Amino acid sequence: MKHSYKLICLLVLLAFCILAPSAQAAIEIVTTTTDIKAIVEAVGGNRVRVTSIARGHEDPHFVEPRPTFMLTLRRARLLFLVGLDLEIWLKPLIEGSRNFAIQPGNTGYVDCSQVIGVKEIPMIRVDPSMGDVHPSGNPHYWLDPENGIRIAELVARRLAIEEPDKTSHFESNLNEFKTQVKNSMVAWKTRLSGLKNRKVACYHNSWIYFTDFAGLEIIGYVEPRPGVPPTAREIATLVTTMKAHNSTLILREKYHSDRFANMVAGRADGKVLVLPSSVGAVDGTSSYIELIDYLVNAIAKELTAS
Repeated sequence: MKHSYKLICLLVLLAFCILAPSAQAAIEIVTTTTDIKAIVEAVGGNRVRVTSIARGHEDPHFVEPRPTFMLTLRRARLLFLVGLDLEIWLKPLIEGSRNFAIQPGNTGYVDCSQVIGVKEIPMIRVDPSMGDVHPSGNPHYWLDPENGIRIAELVARRLAIEEPDKTSHFESNLNEFKTQVKNSMVAWKTRLSGLKNRKVACYHNSWIYFTDFAGLEIIGYVEPRPGVPPTAREIATLVTTMKAHNSTLILREKYHSDRFANMVAGRADGKVLVLPSSVGAVDGTSSYIELIDYLVNAIAKELTAS
């Protein structure tokens, strides 16, 4: 009888160990970029398990679809995306996942651009001659820390719907994230204060949200038509513009070719600053705040020296 009692206790304990993790399982979430992943993890804490489809060093416009991504999406309860036609590769993956919850229009499909004041919305009809122009506006909004806070607030609201009993947990994490970002913003603004209205050129139109936050002015692009290599005339025009404004710095994303940016810099007596545009693209950018901090320090250092 004594041995039977011990056996029963052992079986109950074993059943608890097996079933408890299931009951306490974290919410399976997929994000399209590492930036949103970092924010979801900051807000969700130990209640979320997050997978990003794009990696930090990749161009988020062009991610090669893989069957494994469909399997990852099939397990997701929530999908957070940038939107604004950034992820042109996403639709077939969602359809292939056969996960009803994350289909567009359903509760698990969360387009973060819905809470953003979108910049550069075309006022004319977009056609292929303009290059890869986004008809709904510029999608690189995560590079403004104010938008990072807006994304975090959206994440907290959506997670609270998923797990109402954990609302206080998500709100606490959200408040901590907002405090960290706002405190950092004070330091970032101080670091950039002497550079207000300084003029820079960019390779691609990824930086408008960040330069507006930083108080910098973009005077031209190496790639004036997104995704289309510049012509000799366009290169010459940018060189002339940079010299006229005494501008010597070109911002280039890590994943873009250096050929044309270096060509312009050489003719304009300038310099190309290669920057990470997503979390994890380079060492020292493993969190959202670290990414913005890296950008602020790198640009401030170059502009102060020039």
